[in-house]
Amino acid sequence: MTISALKEWAIVCKGLEEGRQTILLRKGGIMERKHGFELRHNDFYIFPTYEHQSKDLLQQEYADKFESILQGEHLNNLNTIYLYAKVIFITETFSREMVHDLRDFHIWNEKYINARMNYNPEKPLSIILLRVYRLNKALSVSLSPQQAGCRSWIDFQSLSTENFQDEIGKPVLSNDIFQKRQTQLMEAIDI
Repeated sequence: MTISALKEWAIVCKGLEEGRQTILLRKGGIMERKHGFELRHNDFYIFPTYEHQSKDLLQQEYADKFESILQGEHLNNLNTIYLYAKVIFITETFSREMVHDLRDFHIWNEKYINARMNYNPEKPLSIILLRVYRLNKALSVSLSPQQAGCRSWIDFQSLSTENFQDEIGKPVLSNDIFQKRQTQLMEAIDI
């Protein structure tokens, strides 16, 4: 069965799993430079990657967790997917000040924010609020050359034959906590 997933740093997946991170900031990968980031799906699996991760681009709490995340790097040419996300809200911005004000919604530091804003400056930065779910049973997928490179979206063949929708577990944040975070985000981006 073919499944679509959004590639994201493994350390960010940890932040999403723990409920510390509730947004993604996207401009697209190098292979998407011309058109910028495109939200192709409203719900998707999150594919942990180890490419381009850097400890010096993280807020201290997650910089301290960085080495332990590296230990999970692709064993036996397999990747483990354990998160599923639904897009709740998306907006675009060129406002560096607004993005800096969102530091409580993600694990990146100022150096990362500046790098994202400086990359492909003629394209806006997408701010995506996600409702994240932990899968009841993680998916193991074989890595392939088609999944490599700086692209946001990938398709893969799952090794499992089970119905994936049945594997989506509970959200990582309770309804009350998530609603509070969503309200805080809307206030921060002045919507």
